[in-house]
Amino acid sequence: MRRIALVGIALACAASAARADSGSGSATIIQVPLDASAPEIKAAASPSALALGGKLTVFVTAAFDPGVEVNLREPVELGGGLEVIRRTATDHTRADGRTVREWQIEAYAWDLGDLMIPPIAVTFTAAGHAGQVETNPVPIRVTGVLGEKDETLRPSAPPIALFHYFDWQWWAWRGGIALLALVVGVLVGRRFRRRRVVQLVTSVGVPVRGARIDLTSERALAQLLAIERSGVLDRDDDRKGGYMDMAEVLREYLGGRYRVTVVDLTTGELLNALAAAAPSEVREMVATWLERCDVVKYGGSRASGDEAHRVLTDARAMIMTTTPAAMKAAA
Repeated sequence: MRRIALVGIALACAASAARADSGSGSATIIQVPLDASAPEIKAAASPSALALGGKLTVFVTAAFDPGVEVNLREPVELGGGLEVIRRTATDHTRADGRTVREWQIEAYAWDLGDLMIPPIAVTFTAAGHAGQVETNPVPIRVTGVLGEKDETLRPSAPPIALFHYFDWQWWAWRGGIALLALVVGVLVGRRFRRRRVVQLVTSVGVPVRGARIDLTSERALAQLLAIERSGVLDRDDDRKGGYMDMAEVLREYLGGRYRVTVVDLTTGELLNALAAAAPSEVREMVATWLERCDVVKYGGSRASGDEAHRVLTDARAMIMTTTPAAMKAAA
């Protein structure tokens, strides 16, 4: 409605100017204000209530006229409590001829309480001029396992009487069952830990036995393991795609580790984004590793299978080196 009112005002001004200049034969050019071409935008989140560490999607929608270009301002800021992991966009045309572009921004929630996603800036250009509009703020609620208060907790039970006699057979039977459960639990736990270390840690080539890794490193190591097991690095025709997959895994890891936006960034832009968040030695490792990938991805170089596996091993080592638990263990 604001856009229609502005266009109506502009047309009325043009008509008045035409009538005023009808006697002299001159014409007056009326420029429609830039606000008349501004897109209609809104933001929403789904789900709006989630548990700590859960994933939500922020939807940003912009409706604009033909000839108008819109985009999200980089980097996209959702607040310190949200970790952006992915962003996609889709377009469709409404019945009135306007184009609707919807961005879907996936993020993890790492803070508790009532949070507010700040207004998200959308830039646009129309008739050679640029402008910016902001979405509405979006409230969300992040809860823990039990919440702030659990009304379902029952009151304390009164004390009960203990046995007045000692039945050694009953205690021996229960002790045997408990001992058997303990032995089984220890064996299963050792097997599970051994399998996790062999698959995700030992193949790095770094002595990190006993070091604990967080979810960010575990997810990246699991993705690299899937790439290795797929055999894509051993096939000449598919090896370039394997390099692209490894680079995407490391970019997503760096974004989660240092809380920076990595979507659609070049190698240089990524290193600039890490300048304020990562130590210089980490940036040097990342720059060297990404340069090796870019030579294969964009430079036309054909790497061998052995070289591709060395690049994968170096990616694992970089992840373990930048994992907080591993860094503390090394110190």
